Amino acid sequence: MKKRSVTFGHYKTAAHGWTVTGITLGDAEQKINYVEKPGGDGSWDLSTVMTDDIPRYKNRLLTVTLECSEGNRDAREKLIDEMVNQLDGLLWQIVLPDRPRHYLQGRVNITVNQNSVAYAAVTVTATCEPWLYNERETIVELFADEAMQTYVFRNSGRRAVVPEIVVDGRILLTYSTESVEMGTGTYTWPSLLLTPGLHTLEYSGSGTLTVTYREAVLR
Repeated sequence: MKKRSVTFGHYKTAAHGWTVTGITLGDAEQKINYVEKPGGDGSWDLSTVMTDDIPRYKNRLLTVTLECSEGNRDAREKLIDEMVNQLDGLLWQIVLPDRPRHYLQGRVNITVNQNSVAYAAVTVTATCEPWLYNERETIVELFADEAMQTYVFRNSGRRAVVPEIVVDGRILLTYSTESVEMGTGTYTWPSLLLTPGLHTLEYSGSGTLTVTYREAVLR
């Protein structure tokens, strides 16, 4: 039977002989800020005052427990050394066996629980960003001419994202009530904030426009 595997960057646990015995991913906890009203009922909710009503979230903790009974004690000690030297303390994209099309981004810490005559056991923890990112970016290529055209972007995730814009030529962009003209180059336009849902961009000019963004969810 094929082993379940957790992938930390290039390191696949099953390929190195480890068996996953447990995976725990903490919930993404919203950052909240309530201020009591002096002499009044209730509190002011200031949680999203500085973020344009977009909720923000704290880091979450991933805990993975692994065991290996293959080989002898010395061989397993080398296996542990290899894992620690490759992964510990570094920031990795982490893919869980039940979410192969998403990844977490987190800094890894490895604790060696034991390496006895019978088996070795380690615990890998990672302090992760709150989001489960799509494996693939969304890439939209548009061709501009003198006539004004429109394109509707869809953000099917939960995370609001400002996409990367690559222009080859000269193109006028209009989004909501704001417009900007861009020549050849790579840009981020903060006004083009893709919150969950549909967003209409108008464009005209001459050349190509490539818009790239990555969706992400909480669960």
